Amino acid sequence: MINKRRLFRVKIKGFEKATMVYNDNYKNMFTIILVNISGSGLSFMSKKKFPVSQNKKFSFIFELEGEEFHLKGFIIRKAPRENDKFIEYGVKFTSLTTKQESELISILNKYQSKHYKLKI
Repeated sequence: MINKRRLFRVKIKGFEKATMVYNDNYKNMFTIILVNISGSGLSFMSKKKFPVSQNKKFSFIFELEGEEFHLKGFIIRKAPRENDKFIEYGVKFTSLTTKQESELISILNKYQSKHYKLKI
């Protein structure tokens, strides 16, 4: 399988919870579990079923290294997990400014160096 990502992704340790809001309507708010994050998207798990569609816009709210992020995106893939009732989803961020992307990548670098120290 060819990796088409232009940015690295960082696996999130443990079960880091985040909030997902459909169409900026806080009545449609869901708790999700982050799997990994990159400067262009993220992956999460949930027991709820969500559609794969560029027309369904979501906001993703999470905290990483003391910084809170509010990023918009849409679901580009979903895959049921074999061993449990969770579904894993892939999200592509939209409307991400260069500044937001740089800030996110900087925090991801900090997170990665803190949680994944190389042992040589």
